[in-house]
Amino acid sequence: MEQLKVIDADGHVIERVVDWEARLDPSLRHLAPKMIKGELIWHVEGKPWPLPSGPGVGLPFYPDRKFREGMFDPGLRLQDMDLEGIDQAVLFGSVLDAMAVSALQDKVLAAGLAAAYNDWLAEYCAADPRRLKGVALLPMQNIPAAVAEARRAVTRRGMVALLAAPNVGGRNLDHPEFEPLYQAVEDLDVPLCIHVGLGRYGSLAAGTERFDNYFFTHLVGHPFEQIIALACMTAGGVLERHPRLRVVFLEAGCSWVPYWLERLDEHYEVMHTLVPDLPRRPSEYVRRGQCCFSCEPEEEGIPYVLERLGEDVVLFASDYAHFDSKFPKSVKIILEREDLSPSAKRKILRENAARLYRL
Repeated sequence: MEQLKVIDADGHVIERVVDWEARLDPSLRHLAPKMIKGELIWHVEGKPWPLPSGPGVGLPFYPDRKFREGMFDPGLRLQDMDLEGIDQAVLFGSVLDAMAVSALQDKVLAAGLAAAYNDWLAEYCAADPRRLKGVALLPMQNIPAAVAEARRAVTRRGMVALLAAPNVGGRNLDHPEFEPLYQAVEDLDVPLCIHVGLGRYGSLAAGTERFDNYFFTHLVGHPFEQIIALACMTAGGVLERHPRLRVVFLEAGCSWVPYWLERLDEHYEVMHTLVPDLPRRPSEYVRRGQCCFSCEPEEEGIPYVLERLGEDVVLFASDYAHFDSKFPKSVKIILEREDLSPSAKRKILRENAARLYRL
């Protein structure tokens, strides 16, 4: 088990070293995001990202917080992966995430930033293409551009998955406008990754508008956006219309899933006339292999999730190297758990992610 080639289903880079002006089209360079030196807040479209204060506040700035340099230096990232016992890492952004880009008012700028980010991430991954795997950013407020970028990022830049915001300007993922994107994702045979970003103008995470303390916005935003997204993808009929679509729900743990599927199924039993185009219970889309969920290494509910849904739906995610990650002990925590079988550990730490991401 110690020699298992672990796959990290959700690690992070940080984009503060990217020269956006140089990477954007000349017509967009005057709109390039600006980051004040030493801060983690960007300024774009005349607004700070993420929200620095007030309702829906995003990540607060701590002057003494130091990110691992591996988040922007791939050579150091590979050393950190060796230290943690990770063979391959699937990589997401930190500040310029799906909810940030998809909340921009300027659709052309959003498409330009997504392409620029994807190019930079591909260059980062080029340090070791076998071990470093990128997830492409999409401008979801502009579906034709999102479809085009999805195809370019996968076929020309080597991305292994596509990143989607759980809501786009308040529009849920079962909105008809997203149908062409889902068809493209099916055709490309890559998973769609649902990942929440907090403190985004015009795209606040569920419930966060009621809080001005990051303790609560982080507590509430991640799980409740995923809860809504799973309902929309299953009961909203997306996975029925797109039977080859694979979706992974990230950075909210997995213990909520059995409860939510039970509630979805119960509503289907008593109110199925309200979803007349849905021919099966929502939980069946998970059980037939269209959905996966990342776990927290120390999450106590993992055995219950495996008991209810089987061993094929849960993935290991390090969250490297955000403030709440367990680096460099995240793999070790799972390996040393006595409540998980060797089979479950193999599937969580490698086999499920290898199948999902086609690694």
